Amino acid sequence: MTKLRHLAIASDDPDAAAQFYIDMFEFWRLSEFDAAWGRGHVLTDGTISISILKYTDDAAAGVERGATFAGLHHIGFEVDDVGRFADRVEAAGGVARHDVSDALGIASDASIKEYEGPDGVLFDLGGPAVWKVDTRTSC
Repeated sequence: MTKLRHLAIASDDPDAAAQFYIDMFEFWRLSEFDAAWGRGHVLTDGTISISILKYTDDAAAGVERGATFAGLHHIGFEVDDVGRFADRVEAAGGVARHDVSDALGIASDASIKEYEGPDGVLFDLGGPAVWKVDTRTSC
């Protein structure tokens, strides 16, 4: 089982960006966060999670993008077995982004892993329910 379950958007103004998705597409806010590497909001429509992020740390954003990057930052796939999919990703040419995981404080045994595809696209592999998607039907 593999499902696209997460999008992350880097923004200079995560508050305004989050409100845009709430107002325009009826997403609702699951949480706000303030971390050592940045701050932002986690939204959902009940199916997919969108994180609106303001990075303050180049390493956490990935040094090739840096903290000033704005736009679609990465995508996330929910998989039933992160270890098995990690092996498959690496065999297919994907590269583990331990630098990003370390900067975000993600433990090596966590149920989420950061990768880069051969096209340079960053993506997460996350186990079941890593990305909370509330199932309520209205804002």
